[in-house]
Amino acid sequence: MRIEQRSLVDLAVAEIQRLIHTGVYKPGEKLRENELSAALGVSRPPLREALRELAQRGIVEQAPRKGSRVVSLSAKEVNEIYSLREALENFAAIKAFPRPNPESIEMMRKALGDMADAAKRSDHAEIVRSNRDFHVALISMANHALLVETYIGLMDKMQLCMSDNLRTETEVAGDYENGVKRHRVLLESIEKGDVALVLDALRDHGERQSLS
Repeated sequence: MRIEQRSLVDLAVAEIQRLIHTGVYKPGEKLRENELSAALGVSRPPLREALRELAQRGIVEQAPRKGSRVVSLSAKEVNEIYSLREALENFAAIKAFPRPNPESIEMMRKALGDMADAAKRSDHAEIVRSNRDFHVALISMANHALLVETYIGLMDKMQLCMSDNLRTETEVAGDYENGVKRHRVLLESIEKGDVALVLDALRDHGERQSLS
């Protein structure tokens, strides 16, 4: 019985996180338990446990008598998140070369393929997912377990920004192709095996991210 309950919590966490990261629930928006319970098909106890877990991850904030809402990041917090991402990705590249994990590169190729396919369909949810997969694979090139764990924790908050960034990019460019091109350039630099080229591509990739 405990296993079944735990499974419901895990499923609820994953689905609420997906709804937040794809922009269904936006920063600062209230998460109403009755609506989520009906939409997810779970009772209140596992739903509340899922919301508590998301609060521990820094994605949801909870206050007595006010319930739960999606975290709204300040400009300072957003800049801190992206600057830390840059530092972690640079560290991963420096540590990985000249012998990056080939399985990680293959994972990046798959993520880029998924991203390109999703861009053709304007599938925002899939773009967000494949973007995450690409960057986690990039970090895993270094064969550094604690680095991956740290990065995934940061990615949970980063995706609060990413979803809005991708939507802004779509409104400006009319499609998702710019994002696909940036990731393709980054992957090509990794495949060439030149760490200086990779660091240049990472810097250019980061500078093009909207921090609004």
